[in-house]
Amino acid sequence: MKKTLLLQTALVAAAGMMLADVANAQTKAQPLAITLGGFWTQFVKFQDKDNDTQAQQHSTAVASDAEVYFNIRGVLDDGTVIGGQIQLEASTYADQIDERYMFIERADIGRIELGSTDRVHGKMLYFAPTVLPGHSTTVHSEYSAAQVTPLMWFANNGHDQEGINIYTASNRYFGSKVGKGLQLGFSYAPDGCQDFSTITQTSAQGGAVASTTQGCGGGFGSTQNATTLSKQYAVAANFLETLGPVDIALYGAYNSVHIETGKRESGWQAGAQFAYNIGDGAAIQFGGGYSDEDVGSTTVNDREAYSVGLRYLTNGAAPGSVGIGVEYYNREDKLVAGGTRELDYYQLGVTYQLATGVLTFAGVGVSDQDAPGAASDIKQTFGVVGIGLTF
Repeated sequence: MKKTLLLQTALVAAAGMMLADVANAQTKAQPLAITLGGFWTQFVKFQDKDNDTQAQQHSTAVASDAEVYFNIRGVLDDGTVIGGQIQLEASTYADQIDERYMFIERADIGRIELGSTDRVHGKMLYFAPTVLPGHSTTVHSEYSAAQVTPLMWFANNGHDQEGINIYTASNRYFGSKVGKGLQLGFSYAPDGCQDFSTITQTSAQGGAVASTTQGCGGGFGSTQNATTLSKQYAVAANFLETLGPVDIALYGAYNSVHIETGKRESGWQAGAQFAYNIGDGAAIQFGGGYSDEDVGSTTVNDREAYSVGLRYLTNGAAPGSVGIGVEYYNREDKLVAGGTRELDYYQLGVTYQLATGVLTFAGVGVSDQDAPGAASDIKQTFGVVGIGLTF
């Protein structure tokens, strides 16, 4: 799963169609070439927690989150762009190769991605603006300072599984300019396999349940992997437009996935983000979203969540730019055992663009989980100071 750093544009998005190839029909043929990219975030985090339901923890920690991207790209004689990306975790990790996928695209038609990557609802979303890199209701990171991480994404994501994404070109509708207008996306992932790693599969044989160990690469996966996601369908849409000094981004998505040894679950999301461009690079960002999903896990039946955020940037992503913002998130889980578990999350973040590709940041927040039974409640106040590199 892609763990992106903060993008200090007027509107913050996870991804979408690559706009660098807008004029590909006029571009001369280019052989396949590879370039390197990626991100590296290093930070110190602090916490004060009144209850720990797992084990006693230190009040301070040093953490990092980093990946190196191998970007492959070439242009055919007719202007069609073909390429791919391999994401390498920059430290020892259970999933050492994060994502790998190939793509083919034309700016006037659209784009197809095939392989292991986020599904369209993870790449096209617009929710609250990210005020703190890696510690956000929109940007995913396993190293967040929050004990109970808030995230607006579907719980049944199916991200990084082998699948296909299809996007329409973003500027084909309403006569919009390049990079604006309506874009549609569709995803399908047949099984829970991501790579050639070994997984344990269970199947009923002669009335008894037998467990076998199989790899994902040599054939077809089992249909009886407990809690594994399969046969996932997702559709998403976003609409971008500029009206005078205001940039507008709207988002919606529907996700349907089969939980093996369980039932088919579904959910929907909607979000929006607006930016008022004051002038000289300064902008006020405001946004949020809502998510409603049948989770179908062993502990949670249904989940509802919403987020809202406000951020001010003095000069976009230019060196010397300062950003300050707040985010709020609320999530309610209806539990299988009965009752509701609620999470309230607040945070304040400050960023400073030290140089191109170098972002420093600091923030504080509160994560408050209220669940049936006092032993399940967690209230945590946290702080974080760090620096992020994008290259």
